[in-house]
Amino acid sequence: MKIELVILCFLFSLTLVSCEKRIVPLKYAYQQDAYEFKTNYNREKTWDQLIDLFINEGLAIRTIDKADGIITTEKISFLNSYTWENKHGTLICSDARVVCGRYRGTFTLGPSFRPGTLTGQWVVRINEDGGATAVVIKLANASAEIFAASATSNQAAEYWSPYVLQVRHRSI
Repeated sequence: MKIELVILCFLFSLTLVSCEKRIVPLKYAYQQDAYEFKTNYNREKTWDQLIDLFINEGLAIRTIDKADGIITTEKISFLNSYTWENKHGTLICSDARVVCGRYRGTFTLGPSFRPGTLTGQWVVRINEDGGATAVVIKLANASAEIFAASATSNQAAEYWSPYVLQVRHRSI
């Protein structure tokens, strides 16, 4: 009887430890540096196409400086265009724009709690480079938060705690 109680207590404590809340970081490094490509179009045509792209995608422009070739978007939500990694580090959805770390809570059934916020900005710079036009794209100020209940909180205002997750531009 005593040995069964010890085994039962051990299994119960193992279950509690394995179900604790935790942030799961990204396994793969992804695109942290700016992505650069070159086009044979001149600077003017490239600029016009970029502006058209931003308009067609519904991206609000925060900064636009044609002389320096810089476009910065307003902070945008990626809640409809993100993915997670599976347990092997492979993307679950290969056509998502960004990859988000995960948060595993007590008895989480899916891959993660969904982020409450997931935002970032696109920074684009174009310049002429020896007969071609170089386009540099960078994801900036990307952040994601999960709001999860805290069992140790004594006050209602502290009950939902934010957990910050990694966000990276998926590799192109």
